[in-house]
Amino acid sequence: MSSRKLKQQHRRLMYAIATLMIPLYTVATTTDSYANVPEKGEIYQILGNNELSIRRGSNYGPAVVGTFLQKVYDTLFLPGNGKSFAQLRFQDVTGKDMGLQLQASTKNKQLTLYYLPCTAKQGDSLLIEWANQGTGKRACEYGIRIQRGVRNQTKSIDKNLSDFEPAKQLFIAQSSGTKLQYCSVLAANGRGWSGVSANEPCEEPMQQCQTSGSKECAAITRDEWSVRNENLTAIIKCADNQSFTDKGSGSTIKDVIAKLWEQSQTQKAKFCALHVLNSDIEEVVIAPESKDKNLFQTRNTPNGIQVDVIAGIASVISAKNPQGVTLKPGQRYNYNGENQEDKTEKFDNQIESIELQVYQATSKGLKLCDQEQVSGGQQGDSREIQLTANEGQINISYEMYQVPDRLKVTYEGQTLIDTDFVSGSNKISAKFKGNSGRVKVEVIGNKDISSTQWKYTLYCPQ
Repeated sequence: MSSRKLKQQHRRLMYAIATLMIPLYTVATTTDSYANVPEKGEIYQILGNNELSIRRGSNYGPAVVGTFLQKVYDTLFLPGNGKSFAQLRFQDVTGKDMGLQLQASTKNKQLTLYYLPCTAKQGDSLLIEWANQGTGKRACEYGIRIQRGVRNQTKSIDKNLSDFEPAKQLFIAQSSGTKLQYCSVLAANGRGWSGVSANEPCEEPMQQCQTSGSKECAAITRDEWSVRNENLTAIIKCADNQSFTDKGSGSTIKDVIAKLWEQSQTQKAKFCALHVLNSDIEEVVIAPESKDKNLFQTRNTPNGIQVDVIAGIASVISAKNPQGVTLKPGQRYNYNGENQEDKTEKFDNQIESIELQVYQATSKGLKLCDQEQVSGGQQGDSREIQLTANEGQINISYEMYQVPDRLKVTYEGQTLIDTDFVSGSNKISAKFKGNSGRVKVEVIGNKDISSTQWKYTLYCPQ
């Protein structure tokens, strides 16, 4: 099948998927309230396979750098056909940064989705950073819900169909059955309210907060469940290590929530956040416990989800551990589902994963692959460039114009590419494999002709 026909098929399929979906969330905002759930998320970096897509209500379209997930209607798709990275930052309704950045990556045919405001289905790995906000409120500070990617998803992909066929199947499943949404609202004094409805779950608790005379009413958690879910756990996590939890089905958990919330208020619990988790899938809620910088990495494992704490303190909540597991820097937690034993161990947080290297590259002054890294003249240039993998094939394109210059690429001391002195343009490939995620690129300018010019772009490995 031709590439053009495949693209047309992709487009038709995506619009078909969009018609299956309904908005998952909506947040009520007023002039005297603010929300800890973010109003929008901006895609500020894309690396690797850039065929990202976004669903807005019933519409579907491409996602590029500068695209916003608006409020809580939108879903970001990262395709599983190749290694992809997308970096997002989150803002409030005024456009103010809310101190949360997230990097999603995917590979091995595992589709990754991010649902605004605070839910991700990860195909590979997530990096989540909450900045030091002082007294400010950070986006999703009461937790991001992370679901493990679909098991053996490659089996559902037909090479003659769109790469987004798994998404189609996923959303057909999601659209079946009625969904209920929940919201918890918090006032500055720690008093809380909760709401459950098919639409606008934050509206009633927000009104209750405002009419009570409380200040700074905030929607702090927002999510959903399907009435077809059989094994749900409602968790109300409060300050001073208080928690209230009980189980129910999709059709009964609303009453369970009402009972638990009444218990929490009777016991005068403060700063309470509501979560509903499904025991039939691997999912956890990860929240920062430090007001300083928090940096966590999550990965899929064969049995569940792995959480590494690089900086700060994490609380990992699950249906099995509603009280939360507390992790400090250098600690790794393996959540292995509801029926297997979990494990907490140490890891060397001085050894950076490829995903962490990519995330921190810009702050370290490194250029990234997939960008025109540099151009120049007779003086030449030498620099390290961050890749998205430590094995595969890199491609580098160069333009030396009329005057010959020389380009060299080395990896872990081994020369991968050496053009000698050449003029004109070309694109060269080289395979590599090792431990590092960086290559050194050196351009040696022509010493005899001062007017020489050159430029190059190193592409991310696939």
